[in-house]
Amino acid sequence: MAHTPAVSITLPVTITVGGLPCEVGTITAEEGDMAGALRRDLPALLREAADYYEQTAEEVATP
Repeated sequence: MAHTPAVSITLPVTITVGGLPCEVGTITAEEGDMAGALRRDLPALLREAADYYEQTAEEVATP
């Protein structure tokens, strides 16, 4: 039987808020684990994006 190499997929995650895109990171999934990778990594990336936009909004609003 031929050896099948393991496959992993890395996807960039870009979130757009108010028309401004922000690449917040990547999600890497091993073969057959895309759902697990999304459950594991996506919430943290969304929190990071929210923190970034909140910080940026405060910097813009502060004279």
